[in-house]
Amino acid sequence: MDRNSIIGLSLIFVILITFAYVNQPNEDEVRAAQRQRDSLAYVQIREDSVARLTAVNAQQQDTLTSIIDTAVAHSRFGVFANFSTGTESFTTIENDEVKVLISNKGGRVYSAELKKQKRSDGSPLILFDGSANEFSYSFATTDAKAISTSELYFTPEKSSDGKILSMKVQLNENQYIEQKYSLTENQNMVAYHLNLVGMEKIIAPNTNYLDLSWKSNIPQQEMSYEAESRTTTAFYRFVDDEPDKISESKDEKVDLKTPVQWISFKQQYFNTTLIADKPFDNGNVEGKIDESKRTIKELSASLSIPYNHNASESFGMKFYFGPNHYKSLAALNMELERIVPMGWGIFRWVNTYIVINVFYFLNQYVSSFGIIILLLTLLIKTVLLPLVYRSYLSAAKMRILKPELDEIKSKYGDDMQKVQQENMKMYRKAGVNPLGGCIPVVLQLPILIAMFQFFPSAFELRQQAFLWSNDLSTYDSIFNLPFSIPGYGDHVSLFAILMTASSIVYTVYNNQMTGVTGQMKWISYFMPLIFLFVLNGYAAGLNYYYFLSNLVTIGQQLAIRRFVDDKALHAQIQENKKKPETKSKLQTSLENMAKKRGVDLNKNKR
Repeated sequence: MDRNSIIGLSLIFVILITFAYVNQPNEDEVRAAQRQRDSLAYVQIREDSVARLTAVNAQQQDTLTSIIDTAVAHSRFGVFANFSTGTESFTTIENDEVKVLISNKGGRVYSAELKKQKRSDGSPLILFDGSANEFSYSFATTDAKAISTSELYFTPEKSSDGKILSMKVQLNENQYIEQKYSLTENQNMVAYHLNLVGMEKIIAPNTNYLDLSWKSNIPQQEMSYEAESRTTTAFYRFVDDEPDKISESKDEKVDLKTPVQWISFKQQYFNTTLIADKPFDNGNVEGKIDESKRTIKELSASLSIPYNHNASESFGMKFYFGPNHYKSLAALNMELERIVPMGWGIFRWVNTYIVINVFYFLNQYVSSFGIIILLLTLLIKTVLLPLVYRSYLSAAKMRILKPELDEIKSKYGDDMQKVQQENMKMYRKAGVNPLGGCIPVVLQLPILIAMFQFFPSAFELRQQAFLWSNDLSTYDSIFNLPFSIPGYGDHVSLFAILMTASSIVYTVYNNQMTGVTGQMKWISYFMPLIFLFVLNGYAAGLNYYYFLSNLVTIGQQLAIRRFVDDKALHAQIQENKKKPETKSKLQTSLENMAKKRGVDLNKNKR
């Protein structure tokens, strides 16, 4: 190392030593730095102490909360306290028809999905969903606790094939509440048992019944809210009696004071039904309309299940989750098919014994339901052809006699009693029954009204497309209005328009045939317009049938007209006038009525 390098390094060393000496802290600065270090250490120690204290307090608080919760649970639930807390979980049982989701909270059916069906918007069809559904049992215990199974957590146990599910609240090996579900392939029926083992020492000795509470908010499944609302309600059947129902159009609650075989929450095309192996003793059923229209209705039932305080008791039931398919429900042999609205009296007979059987027969050979309705219409109108013929003949005779009847009216003016007497005399001589045209029409009414019940209720038509209609079970809309017309709706149904147009054409033709004038003529034109408003929101299949029926009737009358000679008919009437007079039953009835009013019709003959 040369001299210059040594000198340079030495100078650097001297500078560093001098700098360190000059900048070293004085005694005050040393004490200040020590105080700062001590403060930081104190803060850290304090924070560590607070953290340890907080942790201890939290642990003590958790322990205290746990002790309090346990005490509250035991105070509230008694021996069932350990089953009052938990986390809700779900278990599924399913086959090709239904998928049933069962919750461990309450051990109840949480939701039921029909796997082969869809809602009107194409989404899965779920009959009810958990948050809007309740199914629970209530009872009192020997230590005066009010227990509801909806507040207890059950333990699930599923069979190896996945078709049987046991949900248990098990106090010990010999004491438990079990809800057992079993599902068979290709069926909409779920077998269900409530099993009570060893509960006779826990359930209060004065308890003779378990209270079953069942509630469901019915969701909208179809396109028309109005159609679903007027067909959704609760049905029930007393033992050895016909099924009955609560009102569809208003809130109603009915007390069930005698044993009940089943309760059904019925939607437009589907139902959820609870069927007892042995009847429920009594209860009530209630329906409430949802004014908010978020759901269709709230349906509920409260039922009493007998409890005999035996060591082991089982109450068997079944759930039916499925469509309102008439034949399928009838096959259950419990009159559940009566929930399908087919009318009453003769109208129901027409539907159940004639229309349904013909409908199903045609469906075996024809896949298009539009064609089936056409064939059904042709078949019905062919059977009714003799009545149409009689009606036409009566109208033709009345048309031929009209000039003579007008002459009588002109002759006697405002003396309506005399006009009536002379008219009846003319009818009697001519051999014409003035009601002859009405009787065939009246005889056809059962068919007409039966169809009004059948088509909106036929499950087979649901989501079946034909021509421009995507679904024959609801209205067909060719144009949606930006507003709603009172009494008409917010859409335009083409089938309803065609039905109305054909009705007007038939009315015009019929008025020409019968010679109707004056007020009755305008009323006959007004009626089809009323039906346009009424039926615009009804099933497209119904309007399609009425349209076809009108066309066929017009065609039949045109064909009959070609074979009926008015001149020959007039000649026959004139010949009838020459025959000795005989009193018809109608004439005899009119004379008797006149005599009661003090008028002698025979006096006018002398």
